[in-house]
Amino acid sequence: MQIYYKEKALLANQYKIEKAERNKNWIGRNWVNVTLFGIFMSAVGPVYTHQPDGIYRREAVRAVDLSDLGYLGLGIAFAFFYTFCLFIAYFTGKYQDEKKISRLKKEREKLRIELHLLKGKS
Repeated sequence: MQIYYKEKALLANQYKIEKAERNKNWIGRNWVNVTLFGIFMSAVGPVYTHQPDGIYRREAVRAVDLSDLGYLGLGIAFAFFYTFCLFIAYFTGKYQDEKKISRLKKEREKLRIELHLLKGKS
């Protein structure tokens, strides 16, 4: 009976590895959407505002009103900040994906050895 559960665990591990391989590099696969979102945020970010709530903010405040850069300067600043965050997210995601896949492969090898030992025992 223990062999059955080890085989199931090995199969589940294989599916996890395949899923992790398929889902890695999300930013690279969706680079068009990520780029379009960055362009949208660079265009809308400087003039975006919340509605005033009457308690803490008496009037709506935009980033352009608070900054000395102006609309174009703030748009460029938003683009640089977005690009910086995107690079961090890309390399962090790549590192985490590779670490997860290597951990799953080590676990798979461990399960294979345990299954081999159990089959040799019976």
